[in-house]
Amino acid sequence: MSVTLKHFYKFDPYILDVEERVLLRNGRPVAVTPKVFDTLLLLVKNQGCVVSKQKILDTLWPDVFVEESNITFNITMLRKVLGDKKREPLYIETVPRRGYRFKTEVKEVLAENVRADMPEIEARPLTGKDKGAQIEPDTRNTAQPTLHTSENGSRVQDAERLDSPVVAPQVSASQVDKKVAMSQSLAFALLFVLLIAGLGIWFFGHRYFDRERKRSLAQPPLAATALKFEQITNSGNVVSAAISPDGKQVAYALENSGQESLWLKQLATSVDVQIIPPAYSVYRQISFSHGGEYIYFVRHAEAQTDDIYRIPALGGPSTKLIPKVAGFSLSADDRQVAFSRVDYNRRESILYIANTDDSDERQLAVHKEPDWLKGFAWSPNGKVMVCTLGETNSSRQTITIVEIDVESGQERLLVKPNWFNVRELHWLPDGRGLLMCVKEKLSSHDQIWQMSYPGAAVHKVTDDTNNYLLFSLTADASKMIAVQAELSSNIWFSPKPDGSEAKTVAAGRGRLTWTPEGKIVYVSRSGVGWDVWLANADGTEPRQLTFNSEINDYPAVSPDGRYIVFHSDRTGADHLWRMNSDGSNQLQLTNGYAERNAAISPDGRWVYYNTSADLKLWKVAIEGGEPVKLIDQYALYPAPSPDGKLIAYYQISNGPRIYSITLGRVEDLKTVTQISLAPGSWISARLHWDAAGTSVTYAVENEGKVKLYEQSLSGGPPRQVVSFKAEDEFDFSWSPDHTKLAYTSSKWNHDIVLIGGLK
Repeated sequence: MSVTLKHFYKFDPYILDVEERVLLRNGRPVAVTPKVFDTLLLLVKNQGCVVSKQKILDTLWPDVFVEESNITFNITMLRKVLGDKKREPLYIETVPRRGYRFKTEVKEVLAENVRADMPEIEARPLTGKDKGAQIEPDTRNTAQPTLHTSENGSRVQDAERLDSPVVAPQVSASQVDKKVAMSQSLAFALLFVLLIAGLGIWFFGHRYFDRERKRSLAQPPLAATALKFEQITNSGNVVSAAISPDGKQVAYALENSGQESLWLKQLATSVDVQIIPPAYSVYRQISFSHGGEYIYFVRHAEAQTDDIYRIPALGGPSTKLIPKVAGFSLSADDRQVAFSRVDYNRRESILYIANTDDSDERQLAVHKEPDWLKGFAWSPNGKVMVCTLGETNSSRQTITIVEIDVESGQERLLVKPNWFNVRELHWLPDGRGLLMCVKEKLSSHDQIWQMSYPGAAVHKVTDDTNNYLLFSLTADASKMIAVQAELSSNIWFSPKPDGSEAKTVAAGRGRLTWTPEGKIVYVSRSGVGWDVWLANADGTEPRQLTFNSEINDYPAVSPDGRYIVFHSDRTGADHLWRMNSDGSNQLQLTNGYAERNAAISPDGRWVYYNTSADLKLWKVAIEGGEPVKLIDQYALYPAPSPDGKLIAYYQISNGPRIYSITLGRVEDLKTVTQISLAPGSWISARLHWDAAGTSVTYAVENEGKVKLYEQSLSGGPPRQVVSFKAEDEFDFSWSPDHTKLAYTSSKWNHDIVLIGGLK
């Protein structure tokens, strides 16, 4: 006689149920694909042992040729699911040139008639005979292990016989038969009732969900050809905007000379009324209440936190509601607000719900990097929050869309659409879908998409050359407004160190630098991507160095002028590449999660850089090799001193994002000094050393100007050396002899368009 044996593995808060093929975290299912499940199962079964890539290929894809990149993808997905890190692994360790090892202790559970979430189950650690085990690929028809009767009468699996005898109390056969019969009758009766109830719940619940899903999928998507566009502002300085529920008014923030103000436009008359005067502050998000009586917005002053405010739509004093937020979404009755906060020290984003008076705050969800909370929207029925998760520090397309039950906090995967970013999302009024601002990949234009709910079918609504940074819907979704953006970005050259007599020499953006011979290396758009270029300082004799390879940025030139190091996402994520100064012999230097912000040591031997996974300081030999982590804290945009003894980098505070500069010794990274920035907002990644290595120059934006400040290492206040007109993006670099200045200046022109024809 044989019976079914429940078989699963336990480690930390996770349970891997082999029979049901499900991964549980604290008793809740975690969404994983079958191949990712099989990868985890193979590693867990071989806990403590190195599993070679060939063994993974042979086990998961028998008799089929696939590339090793499939393994890398599965391991990356597993680390995301488990909250693990490649550089500091808790679970999955990469063994260079060999394979992977599961580090954490695993206990195997073998028992009858139990659930995988029961805490009292006896588990045993994996033994030597378990390791090296194979698994069958997912065929959904795996044979069940069996139990057999041993010599002492206990039930054991063939692979693990029990050696200790079982001593039972002496009872008569008739007593046993009666008790067994009674127990079996009760058990069968209870099982029958539970089975009927479970089937009923599953049947009606499944039918309801399936019906709603089919209804959402059957809903006709919006057609781009039916949309009607009308531009309603032409200043180019709109920062954020929202349309009123009745479609009669538009609230928007306007920037002018570094100051921002809040306005209300009457669409019928085109009359604009200022409701909050200009100030040196930044508006992040604007939304009307569902009744239209109030305008909610997120705003911060220079070097202060983002806070939620409310002001009557007809004007009046504004009221601060909730501090320190990253974004918000109102409930349908406007009595509650969902908002997010970011903890940069713990590397996590948290979603909260509270009353609009900041009372009864409760935490709804927490997501660790790289699954940062990007956006969220509260459903019209108030039951769920649809959220977008991912990271945009690399070029990876990591966006995941989930729903979270507002009462229980239970999360369910909706879709992984393979997008780079989602800026904003809003529900359609019937609750059967949402609209979103989507950037499919880093080089794409932001477009508006529609997603059905709960079916999660995605459909592009707009498909043009415009960038839609944000949008807002009326209550009946008959029309909306969107803020379109157009970039104007140029490279400037000044024959003088103070930036005077500057002229435009090329179209470009991002990082720029100089060669020892006095040429400039910069980044300019070519086709759909951005490439590295080389030219004379006055812009003559331009030469493209990279071609048709998506985004290439942040060039750094070796002191001898032989090499240019830059980051590129041509393989799907940002990695460091090295090429000769003429563009030849392009070689990949790193292959982690994502690497960027390269700086070359004065002796030309090392490349310092940051990883998007942890924003910490690393280095790799310029000839290639194994990367080395240098410091276990944020150390952004490294810049070594001319003598190679010090390295400067930016650090970020955990409240308002206030930047400071730290100088450390290269030999041991011990902090030598810390520098507070001059008043204003951080705007440039550049840290520029003087030739003697006695001062560092940086840029801040203050009162409508970009100002360069020189800070002496011997102390004293910073000295302003150059001032420019305020821009959205900025970088600068002096020539090697410090007699000339080149800089990039980028401005986004933002205007509002009214879009009709949505129904």
